[in-house]
Amino acid sequence: MPVDKMASFSALASWRTLAIVFALINLKSLPLSWHVRIFYRMFSSWYTPAHVKRAIQSSSTSNKTHPLFQPVSIFSRSPLLETDYNLHKSNSTYFADLDESRSALMTKFLTPNSKQGVKNLEKEGHKGRTGVILGSVHTSFHREIKPYERYEVRSRVLGWDKKWIVIGSWFIRPARKGKEEVVLASSLSKYVVKKGRFTVAPERCLTTAGWLPAKPENSKSRAGQQANSSEGSEKATQMSTTESYTVPSGVDTPDGLPAPVPEQAVEATTAIVEKLESLAEKTSRQQVDASEPLMPLTALDKAGEWDWHHVEMERVRGLRIAENWLALDKQLLEEYARG
Repeated sequence: MPVDKMASFSALASWRTLAIVFALINLKSLPLSWHVRIFYRMFSSWYTPAHVKRAIQSSSTSNKTHPLFQPVSIFSRSPLLETDYNLHKSNSTYFADLDESRSALMTKFLTPNSKQGVKNLEKEGHKGRTGVILGSVHTSFHREIKPYERYEVRSRVLGWDKKWIVIGSWFIRPARKGKEEVVLASSLSKYVVKKGRFTVAPERCLTTAGWLPAKPENSKSRAGQQANSSEGSEKATQMSTTESYTVPSGVDTPDGLPAPVPEQAVEATTAIVEKLESLAEKTSRQQVDASEPLMPLTALDKAGEWDWHHVEMERVRGLRIAENWLALDKQLLEEYARG
């Protein structure tokens, strides 16, 4: 082979090698890599009703946090193509990692019994495509992430209301020898589940999937209880601690539901739910005392049993964290309307 051709071939091979190496060290940022990562997380996090039952049984026997509030973690690194001119992970790239982390979390909680849930909605006349839609994201950056530094994205459900599922996420530098974990960034996100134009309540989704304990029959607001007839009130006072549970029509629940709890727990939980609803009507200028206890723990709560009331208290506590943030969307729209 002539010398000039050998030189050209050598140069071509060198550039090809460099291109391959460059692609390998930036796989995370290549075209379509985001889609691959998302589908991988969805596939690996797909839960069945059997998975749900085992997770709940495991948490109840080991006195752990209820699976609904346990975090899901992914680990990643920030390649060269994700860095900005300061050689730190670019702010915009945090949201791709959040997509991946939240996809794993939402797939875990919404896929069990999802086909049956869709059928129930269609029987009720709700047509159209079923979708899980991201409503908004807020992220605060605390520490920089250096190129190729390993970090964890830890996401968990904080709470839910009639429309939104609120998720908290944290970028964490794992603990090292002699050093504790370091929070690099924190984030709040909210999701809504839609069937066509119909908004599916998060409580319904989680109950159908089997994550939520059965809701007590008398878990109504105090205002509603006071509006009942005297006959109904007298009947309510005669209820024993062995009263039965009911759930909304069209919502499937798993077997092996927890034992009922005293009526005092129902009253305490409904009181704090009413309190949350009144707080939601306030503007963000009215600050809420975060040190004020939500409600006293019942004997069952102290024993670590995750019944409906204990789950409800944790849901409300999580919503209080995001209360002002949830009200921000409305205020921003109002500010825009003012011109």
